[in-house]
Amino acid sequence: MKRKNVFVLSGAAVLVAAGLGTAAIYQQVTDRVESSGSQLALTYEADFSDDANLAGGADNLFYGKVTVVKGQKDLGIGIETQYAVEVQRVFKGTVTGVIVVNQQGGRDADGNVVDLPEDDTLLQAGSRYLFATKYNPDRKFHTVIPVHGDQPIPNGEAPAPGIPDANGDGQATMSDRWVAAVQNQNDLSTAPPAPEPTEEPDEDPTPEPSPTAP
Repeated sequence: MKRKNVFVLSGAAVLVAAGLGTAAIYQQVTDRVESSGSQLALTYEADFSDDANLAGGADNLFYGKVTVVKGQKDLGIGIETQYAVEVQRVFKGTVTGVIVVNQQGGRDADGNVVDLPEDDTLLQAGSRYLFATKYNPDRKFHTVIPVHGDQPIPNGEAPAPGIPDANGDGQATMSDRWVAAVQNQNDLSTAPPAPEPTEEPDEDPTPEPSPTAP
């Protein structure tokens, strides 16, 4: 069962727009609301299939190798799975060593995958990924942004035609993609201004009555 509702991101949340697949629109959280013992909030739409949005929305962006599945927890909105991840290269943030990465989704008692965001897949021990995460200081783990925040990366230094040579070494690689994403990241800390209305109101507002003469 893959879910299309609210997904907690370590003190933030995202909503996956149903039916949009890997180009799904997510909503981040800013206004404080109570949910499963955490402070959550909703702000505005951001498309995390855009590398600049993914880098801007993440606290940490890095390559890492999943070494072991640590366990599962239900934090009130469904099963979430925790993994030990060895940090290998950091593009944004200060993560080092082996950290706990949290992913929304897991397996039920019968081994079926449940509560997984649409188009996402469970992380696999022994595999290497590009992680885009939000840090939860209360639980001390890093929750991946669904779908786009846990991308398999077999070889980050493989040539990547069409990717700019972000570090200037004369060869464009998959790693250059994430160097450029951080260099060009979008600030998602505040919502963009609301667009100006493009249509006239259907009716003129009711005029205020004139004051009655004494």
